[in-house]
Amino acid sequence: MHARSRPRSPRSGEALRAIPAYFLYGEPLQAPDERLIHVETIAARSQLHNWNIRPHRHRDLIQLLLLYRGHVAARLDDASLALDAPAVVVIPPGAVHSFTFQPNTSGIVISFAPGLLLELAAPESGIREFLECPTAAALAMPAVRETDLRALGDMLLREFTRSAPGRQTALRGLLGAMLANVLRLAREAAGRAPGAAAPERELVARFRRLIEERYRSHVSVCSYVTQLGVSESKLRRACLDVTGQSPIELVHLRVLVEAERQLRYTTMSIAQIAYHLGYEDPAYFTRFFTRRTKVSPRRFRARDAAAGELIR
Repeated sequence: MHARSRPRSPRSGEALRAIPAYFLYGEPLQAPDERLIHVETIAARSQLHNWNIRPHRHRDLIQLLLLYRGHVAARLDDASLALDAPAVVVIPPGAVHSFTFQPNTSGIVISFAPGLLLELAAPESGIREFLECPTAAALAMPAVRETDLRALGDMLLREFTRSAPGRQTALRGLLGAMLANVLRLAREAAGRAPGAAAPERELVARFRRLIEERYRSHVSVCSYVTQLGVSESKLRRACLDVTGQSPIELVHLRVLVEAERQLRYTTMSIAQIAYHLGYEDPAYFTRFFTRRTKVSPRRFRARDAAAGELIR
């Protein structure tokens, strides 16, 4: 069985925002961290809620569920389905989802920041497109046994619980291998390449790709809609429906992710980072960053450096 979400009936951004948005299920939203990879067993969180995960969404996380044993009844946007293990479920940012697991279902949940895909997946690999649409697929056991899927899952879970040198590098490498295996298995289960996303999700995916090309230019939303060939109101409705955020909020989010990356991984000064991101006035960049993260760029860098020392 393989299911991809069907086009949904129109729903306002206000209605979508009424659905809880979490960082991880039950946890308050947090500022985005482009290097985030989180791994846990399905039981670790589901068991606390009697194996019932109520409808919710994640604004800035991609989630991958791997079922090793058991059964799940799932809802992905407007698609309802039931899956027996082995199976995989892909949840892109903004997708509303809920699960009812059979007690003692075993498997893992991998949550990671979308920005990681820029490093892990080449555009021609098909992985980015695969992760843009909610997907659920029951996998053939013989096919699973021919892969390293279970071994990779075990290694990811073990590495996540460590505080050892090279932890982030190991997690990224294992995640990249996992995504490649999942893509192959899901396509084999479908018997074909994944189909097109729902229209509004496809539009938002196109918008995100344009943001990636132009966010340093600080062009207006009108410039984006002109290139997309849609009206500003249509883009706004699609963004709110899919992500719960407006077009300008998505642009600002991408700038913020890049700012954190430069603060974390480079020795550029705050002013140099501001210029790198297209700001003519470093003070304006500092105000933007502080307003969004509740911490100044300088303090963010110091806090991250101190956290890195603790991990090492």
